[in-house]
Amino acid sequence: MFDKTAFHLATLFTLSITAGLSAGLKEVILEGLSSPVGLEADADGVIWVSEMGVPATPNDPGVGRVGFISRNLDGTFTHVPLIENIDVAFNQMGEPAGAHHISFASDGSLLLAVGGPNIGPYPNLGSVIRYDPTFGSIIDGPYSVDGDATISETPIFPYIMQSGFDDSNVYSVVEIGTDLWIADAGANAVVKLASDGTISTLAVFPDLVNPKGTNPPVSQAVPTRIIADGEGGAFVVVLTGYPFVAGGASIHRLDAAGNLSEFATGLSTLIDVEIAADGSLIVSSAGEFNLAGQPVPFTGSVSRVRADGSSETLIENLFLPTGIEIVGEDLWVTSLALGNVTRFPGLAPQACFGDLNGDGRVDAADLGLLIAAWNACP
Repeated sequence: MFDKTAFHLATLFTLSITAGLSAGLKEVILEGLSSPVGLEADADGVIWVSEMGVPATPNDPGVGRVGFISRNLDGTFTHVPLIENIDVAFNQMGEPAGAHHISFASDGSLLLAVGGPNIGPYPNLGSVIRYDPTFGSIIDGPYSVDGDATISETPIFPYIMQSGFDDSNVYSVVEIGTDLWIADAGANAVVKLASDGTISTLAVFPDLVNPKGTNPPVSQAVPTRIIADGEGGAFVVVLTGYPFVAGGASIHRLDAAGNLSEFATGLSTLIDVEIAADGSLIVSSAGEFNLAGQPVPFTGSVSRVRADGSSETLIENLFLPTGIEIVGEDLWVTSLALGNVTRFPGLAPQACFGDLNGDGRVDAADLGLLIAAWNACP
């Protein structure tokens, strides 16, 4: 689990809903969700959301869910669950873990990262679970966490603990080639689940040195989201641990050999990352935390990070924005604290003609690339 944070944190057709809203306005799509974390569009453009479903007390049953957003004929939206009643586990500090980020594999299956201990009363936690999200499956749902929609379930928690790590909290999974790469926010590591079922450690994130005078002097990195970079590797963002130093978070690049490199630094409390049409990265920040480790309301944000590492804030005053997704020109954002999904139309960066190096500018660097390639086409 996040052993170091209090955060621990219509239809099966394309959702094309851009008419009638101008850039800068926002539309709350869904409300009343229970601690939503992940947000992802499938190959048809349908938006899916995962809810950790934190109960009122640690003794209450889990209410985590995974489902899609359906648009009704009257223009309203409905959450249609595929999986229900996913357990939520609490550690000794009262920090919850359960259904975290989701992604889609190349075969269309839905991948769910489920954190927490894969022991005792929680046999499905601490795992990566693959589900069938097709129409035929949905019409017979919803299902239990290990019901008929389950294609496979692979426990990750046992491997992490047997490998000498102090903690495990499976938080995000992505398909890279024929393997699955898993960000574990308890082990502060990325592990690889190969197609033959073997698990190995791909990379470990070292502790971060805090500014002089900060107590404690170091923080854990806490990787929260991993996505494919389109070049055989991945981008990984980190939340950082207590005391959540502003500017202490980074975006990392991870290659197939396990080499980590910093793509961008000087960011804060990152939870999700997506690649925009222009090649820049869109990241969500949980915002500020107080000295007690509690999130400060409405200090979260969504930012754009260019290839040169420069960044700009796109959306401010959010309350624990966990999941983000890009659909056309729009940004979609979940709020773990408010339990909603909001669409921000027109805020997703678009491809820029002539920006050959993807840094968000058309300048001499792009001209240099053009001149270097000046020749007859093959």
